[in-house]
Amino acid sequence: MSEYREIIKNLIQLNLLTKNSGEEIINEIALNLYNEENYHLTERDTFYKLPIVIRDIVLIINLDTELNMQGILGFLENSTGLFLNDTIETLQRIQAKEDYEILKSIKSILEQNNVSTQDLRNNVNNQIKYSISTFSETHSSKYNDMVSEISEVADKLYLYNGDRNLFDYLIKYVDTNKDNLVEGLNN
Repeated sequence: MSEYREIIKNLIQLNLLTKNSGEEIINEIALNLYNEENYHLTERDTFYKLPIVIRDIVLIINLDTELNMQGILGFLENSTGLFLNDTIETLQRIQAKEDYEILKSIKSILEQNNVSTQDLRNNVNNQIKYSISTFSETHSSKYNDMVSEISEVADKLYLYNGDRNLFDYLIKYVDTNKDNLVEGLNN
């Protein structure tokens, strides 16, 4: 498990995992996640070596960041969208039932249109660097109906509803699973 410690050392120090609350752990990881030395964490080989609780924190922070910056379409077409299935599973684990169902519905819309997040990412990667374009220009206007449907479903996400906060679920989940995480890192 020392491999875990080496991977997460730039995200959060082990002693902070031991003594801090779930909220403090999430805040510390959020502060460090986008530092250059942590860019490798979302590479698949590295990401799946992270303890599941850390992966879940990273996925929720990435989801929230993308939704706030670029909305659901930005989430789906950026590298974060490549982890759509993992993000859905995380929402289920943290018991964010409404958002779990919403992302499952969005995944279903993509599948009905034979579109994967990898397809969307490939289209983005094929753009001229630093070009500014609309979703339709990047991916094709044939997806306009799909985009409308996804946007309508996404309007029900936590970000647009004051009645729930995704981080409340995440904090409770981290508080509940913190001891197992620390124990796993110490073995």
